[in-house]
Amino acid sequence: MLRGLSILLIAMVCIASLASAGYAAESVSASALQNKEPGIGETAIGSLVADAFRAQAKTDVAFAAAGDLKACDTIIPAGKVKSEDVVAFLAYPNDTLTARAFDGKTILDALERSVSGQPRPSLGFLQVSGLKYSFDPNKPVGKRIAAATVGGKAVVAEKTYTVAMMKSLADGALGYWKVWSKRTTPDKTALVSSSAAVENFLAANSNINYSSLDRISAAK
Repeated sequence: MLRGLSILLIAMVCIASLASAGYAAESVSASALQNKEPGIGETAIGSLVADAFRAQAKTDVAFAAAGDLKACDTIIPAGKVKSEDVVAFLAYPNDTLTARAFDGKTILDALERSVSGQPRPSLGFLQVSGLKYSFDPNKPVGKRIAAATVGGKAVVAEKTYTVAMMKSLADGALGYWKVWSKRTTPDKTALVSSSAAVENFLAANSNINYSSLDRISAAK
């Protein structure tokens, strides 16, 4: 409860500069980067952060919950992007990542949880990497996911996939204790902080392009 309230308070404050934090990586973005409503739909910052998590952990998939990001009207313009600019959108830049092994059914259940509050914004809405999904907000809760693919192939309920995410989310934060159990899904990898993952990603990718947001789609 307190964590949820702190996230809402953070979301009310627009991005402050982290120039003194020592983040040094740079990249060039082909398009502007924004994170205005990460609790409703895909955002460029959300996709970038999820990509950074997946690259850091070398997993099949990555989740970045809206509650782990700062919602803000601030936009990073196209062109040079400093890691400090992106890290400023992280609600908990010092929290660590982890990688878990889930079967496809668990991933589908997580996506159902992600869109269960639609069309209202939700701190549990998942930005994703390595995965694409579509949903129908008019369907009953629990039956909204229309399709989901990993690496271009339909998610198989019995297949095992590796998933990177913030450790708090893996431990069941934002209601995900209903989807997976900390006891039954032990950590697979000890990873770095979310801010370090972002910096490493930008350092490894001199050019980025999030002009096309096509990972998450909703039926009209």
